[in-house]
Amino acid sequence: MEERRRSDSPELTAFINSGVYNLSSSGGSDAVFLDPVRFVVLSISVSEIEALYELFKKISSAIIDIGLINKEEFQLVLFKTNKKESLFADRVFDLFDTKHSGILGFEEFTRALSVFHLDAPIEERIDFSFQLYDLKQRGFIERQEVKQMVVATLSESGMNLVNKVIESIIDKFCG
Repeated sequence: MEERRRSDSPELTAFINSGVYNLSSSGGSDAVFLDPVRFVVLSISVSEIEALYELFKKISSAIIDIGLINKEEFQLVLFKTNKKESLFADRVFDLFDTKHSGILGFEEFTRALSVFHLDAPIEERIDFSFQLYDLKQRGFIERQEVKQMVVATLSESGMNLVNKVIESIIDKFCG
């Protein structure tokens, strides 16, 4: 495994070592990664993890370079907004922030982004989407929560639709 590591970052090395790798026979750049926290298996390469680390460094130094991502940096870089209130960006950040510390380390960032990997289990993608809309975190999504997210997302995108159109959109989802 040593020959595959190209970074001297202790945080990156620790993350790579936290999973169990099974090298493929295709030359060693692809691997199967067992995430010991979520107990899922992803086909992910060390180079993909290293690319995520470069993205993490870029985001974490966007405002204050402390090696961690705060909510403001997250919103600025990933959502291209520095609005103080962004329901969608806040929800995504809160789902990424599994330690509930208000900041993201590399491990949290990488594990959270893995839900978007092509090989991520569909159940995880559905669970993430469900949690995104379950604003009250009660295990079910009410019509009002869907409407709140739709209105916020449209507003944050500069689209202000009349209530009748919004209700029509919500009716299609909620019946």
